[in-house]
Amino acid sequence: MKKNDRVTGICESYTFDGHGVVKINGFPLFVKGLLKGEEAEIVITKLKKTYGFGKWVRLLQESKERVEPMCSLAKQCGGCQLQHMSLKEQKAFKKQRVEDVLRRIGGIDVRVEDVLSMEEPFFYRNKGQIPIQEHVGEVKMGFYRIHSNEVVDMDECPIQSHRINEVVKEIRSLFKQYPIASYFRHVLVKHAFSNDQIMVVFIARQKDIPKIKALVQELVARIPNIKSVLLQVNKREDNVILGDEEYLLYGSDRIMDKLQQLSFQISSRSFYQVNPVQTEVLYGKVLEFACLQGTETVLDLYCGVGTISMFLAQKAKSVIGIEVVPEAIEDAKMNAYMNGIENISFICSDAARYATQVSEEGKKIDVVVVDPPRKGCDEETLQSIARMEPKRLVYVSCDPATLARDLKVLEQLGFKVEKVQPVDMFGQTYHVECVSLLTKK
Repeated sequence: MKKNDRVTGICESYTFDGHGVVKINGFPLFVKGLLKGEEAEIVITKLKKTYGFGKWVRLLQESKERVEPMCSLAKQCGGCQLQHMSLKEQKAFKKQRVEDVLRRIGGIDVRVEDVLSMEEPFFYRNKGQIPIQEHVGEVKMGFYRIHSNEVVDMDECPIQSHRINEVVKEIRSLFKQYPIASYFRHVLVKHAFSNDQIMVVFIARQKDIPKIKALVQELVARIPNIKSVLLQVNKREDNVILGDEEYLLYGSDRIMDKLQQLSFQISSRSFYQVNPVQTEVLYGKVLEFACLQGTETVLDLYCGVGTISMFLAQKAKSVIGIEVVPEAIEDAKMNAYMNGIENISFICSDAARYATQVSEEGKKIDVVVVDPPRKGCDEETLQSIARMEPKRLVYVSCDPATLARDLKVLEQLGFKVEKVQPVDMFGQTYHVECVSLLTKK
């Protein structure tokens, strides 16, 4: 085989990011947009020593789980990878993905529950980060083309809320009236579903931008639900989106949202789950796995602005929330105060350092909850958790691969993985969140 050859094959399985796997005489080809069971004519686009990539040009046998993508840009944009899959196939793919990495990376044989997903996984995101590019007077606002820095212009994103799409549309329109798009790198839009409040954050290369105040006034006049407009300055030459300097242009520097009966302040830098409908499902599983009776002391590592901590505090004797970002801890304290929750304390500390301190001091911790970033927990944190000897450990993860790695270490440290529950927070994409319950052996 060589590049540009045409071959025919049947898709046997999927890669972690949803590409179909076709084996030609045992040699695997990864083919975007091909579903399991489909037979296709494939053009080879790239060859490595042990695998290759291909592009299907003709379907010879089509899966009944193939659907027409809602978005006309689905094949160009890198944001969604699974719009060609039915919801049933997306759930099967995500469950299989979790099972595969637990077995392959973690060596763990545990039942993975069926994926909990939305009936209609569209227009669910409460946050949009939209790159802005201007070239020869043409303004593009959308998402990056796959494997490139070129922005694919869009009119509507079907996984972002209607409000976010409306804001982006109006900003694009205003750039015709105020031709200042070249000053900006991104616009970040946050939408609080519970009360329809909106935050807009312009991320620019410099502070002084002509006519920006006039543009903001016009934008707020068009969309009165906007309660916060901020300018962030980012002079870095890398992929980091948010800037170090922040200036308030309109309203407050926070918006408010609710999850069930709890209220939360959201700032431009707050980590807040992007799917509010599924967040309640996710946190419900965390509470179920924690199995709190009202007598427990709970340690919540990587607590962010305290969302999980406050759900736990309603059922526990006391909760300690740990987060390394000072602004997040301030938000968490204010959120607890606003909700009248007194059996909770928030401490600004590195998770590993505080976990080590607790284990060395011999503090009694009954339940530990961890919700780390995509890279997972470091080994020092895991060892410190093991030394605390909690009755239960609930691990929330947005990356099955690092989850599997960490669960393997925890099993070696004396824990048993009891349950793994995938929750689909990110419909139409290959990402999947998991809640795992571990107990001391």
